[in-house]
Formats: sequence, structure tokens, C-alpha cells
Amino acid sequence: MGPVGFLHTGATFAADLNLVIQLAMGATLLVGMRLARRRQFRAHALCQTTVMLLNLVMIVVIMIPSFSRQVSPNLGKIFTDPYYTLPIVHAALGTIAELLGLYVVLIAAGVRFVPMSLRFRNYRAWMRATLALWWIVIGFGVATYVVWYSGGNAGAVASLPSAPVASGVTVQNFSFEPKELAAPAGTTVTWTDALGRHTVETADGFLKSDTLVAGQTYRKRFDTPGVYDYYCSFHGSKDGTGMTGRIVVTAR
Repeated sequence: MGPVGFLHTGATFAADLNLVIQLAMGATLLVGMRLARRRQFRAHALCQTTVMLLNLVMIVVIMIPSFSRQVSPNLGKIFTDPYYTLPIVHAALGTIAELLGLYVVLIAAGVRFVPMSLRFRNYRAWMRATLALWWIVIGFGVATYVVWYSGGNAGAVASLPSAPVASGVTVQNFSFEPKELAAPAGTTVTWTDALGRHTVETADGFLKSDTLVAGQTYRKRFDTPGVYDYYCSFHGSKDGTGMTGRIVVTAR
């Protein structure tokens, strides 16, 4: 899950850091283009190469894990929910931009392992096309950030059993409040999403909500005494790390 971010939007620290770095890299590419126009080619190459390599690190460390956790399990919804459509488009265009950027850097560096038939001659046109595509990718990244952390109400409908509600848990970025709830057997517990997208799940499948967004609820009746540890599949895990909670059911 990671700590809460520093932009005060409800995002994680990693998401905030990634957003700031992506914007900074886009600005650095613009600086690199200006350096090339001034014929400061060594500084230009340093700027562009640094951005390409840093972006690879961000992809591996932040983007791929986030995509695998939140988007990959919901590929069937990419045509109906912007929450999944935007990151899919962002990932596709971002992959093209990164590969194209690395290609431009390699060709400019004059590496020998690239066949002559695959080398371009109009370096400026390729550089400008890569820069334009990169900023398009940044635009989709910003849009994804806004949709993911704005707390919008679009998304799957939560499960709503008809049993009356006796106790409640508030779900928000990125915690369950209260983290531990005690209730007698026969109690129906309700989870209400206040911010962000989350799930309520147990490792054995006893709890298994749909994806909840702000304003939606999930309810479950507990008839058997025991300890029920649960987690958000987006921001926690079944091993007890990240966004987790516990229901302690006592005998009447």
C-alpha cells in the first residue's frame, strides 16, 4: 500500500512521487530539445538518456506492480469504466514512447548493433515525434491519477444483502476505520467506502466484495464466533500487510 502521499489528494506516496517525477521528466525532455537547438549535443544526450533510464526504473518499481494489482484482474471492464480504460491506454502508449525513446537514444549514440536498414536519417523528426508522444502519455498519466484518486462514483455495484446493519466500518484511502471491530454473533457488518476504490476480502473467500467506490457499501452477516482478518486486494494483502482489518465475533 505505502504511506499516504504528500499532494493531499488521497493517493499513495508512490503515486504522488510517480506523478511529480513524470512531469519533471517531461520538462527535462523539453530542456533537452532546447539544448539540441543550441548545438549543446553532449548536454542534450545526457538529458534524454537520463529520462529514458529513470522512466524504466519507475515502470518496474511503481507502474507495473500497480497495474498488475489494480488493472490486470479487471481487463473485462476496460470498455465500460474509465478507471481501467485510462491506465490501459496509458500503458500501451507509454510502452511505445519508452521503446521509441530508447531507439532514438541508441541511434543518436551511434551504436553498432542496430542494422543500418533500421537506422533513421531525420533525427530531428524522430526526436520531435517522441517528445510529442511522451507528453501525450503524461496527459493520460495525469488523467489516470485524477480518476483513481478523485473518489468518483463510477464503477461496479456493491453487494447489498437485505439484513439490517448493526455495525459499520469506514473504508478510505488507505485504511479501514476502525481497524478492528468487535461484534456478537448474528451481527451484520457494513463497510462504507468514503474515498477511493477498495475491496473487502478474506483469504478463504468468506468475504468477497465487488470493487467499492465512494458512497457504496458491502455487508456481511457473521453468525459464527471467531476472528476474521480481511484486506483490500488493491492496497493490502492476505499476509496482513498494507490495508487490512479484523472482525472479532463473540458468542452471544
